[in-house]
Amino acid sequence: SSPNVLSRLQAQEIELLFNYLPHILKTVFCLYEIEGYSHKEIAKRLKIAKSSSRVYLTRAKKLLRELYVQNNNIIAP
Repeated sequence: SSPNVLSRLQAQEIELLFNYLPHILKTVFCLYEIEGYSHKEIAKRLKIAKSSSRVYLTRAKKLLRELYVQNNNIIAP
């Protein structure tokens, strides 16, 4: 299959996994990774500490990785 189809399938799969994230993790992930906000801007917008924004982003990425591995029967390194 073509790379375009594969990347679309992976994007859809990641989007489905994304729905399993708690709201705050999803929000911080979107604001930082997709919208391009800084941790300082996210903290101000969500009324949380800047360090909390970093922690939430780290947790979101970790959980997404874990969900991806579980759903694809991949052996984590």
